[in-house]
Amino acid sequence: MWRRLLSGRRRPERPSAVATAADVWERAGQVAVAALPVMAEVEALALRIYGAHGLPTQPGHYRRGPDAEAWLYLGEHVDADLRWAMVLDMPPEAGWRYATLEDIGRFRGAPADLSAASNLLATCRHLKSRLAGREPGHPGDDLETAIRLGADWRALTDALAQRGKSRLKLTMPAEPTAEPFPDGTALPAPPVDTAAATGKPKRTRRRKTT
Repeated sequence: MWRRLLSGRRRPERPSAVATAADVWERAGQVAVAALPVMAEVEALALRIYGAHGLPTQPGHYRRGPDAEAWLYLGEHVDADLRWAMVLDMPPEAGWRYATLEDIGRFRGAPADLSAASNLLATCRHLKSRLAGREPGHPGDDLETAIRLGADWRALTDALAQRGKSRLKLTMPAEPTAEPFPDGTALPAPPVDTAAATGKPKRTRRRKTT
């Protein structure tokens, strides 16, 4: 009887690499999971830097025209076919630019804090995609990425704090003023040396001896 039961059981088949890739592709349109509290703090710092430089702060896809200075928000999730259609209709060769929020802060000559903020956003986006199962990877790599994210966040925070201290203006101390006595009477003024004021030497009287 046990042989018949064991022979009737089938081992579960492992999905092939093609099936796994197809499953990841089907989940590519899912919304990323909610950010962890620490990751939310990292993103908040990066977005504050973006806003300080006049850049948008809403996650998603953007487009900028050849003569435009501001980025046009296209949406958080844009279909791949629509993106390709826009690229064909408004190609980069004609001056059009397409980027995600993470990529907007990456350009030649970008300030150091802006480049660091862009890297933080890109790393957070990658980790959230890994948590949602939208990108393949290994848990060990995720752990290393998370540790590096924390180190980069701390380095940027310290750099901003140091820059804030260096911008403090030095002021001359105010001259001390005479404070009144408890009964309201002002302190007596210091004696004035009349000889020093007039430039005449002070005469000394000789003591008479008898």
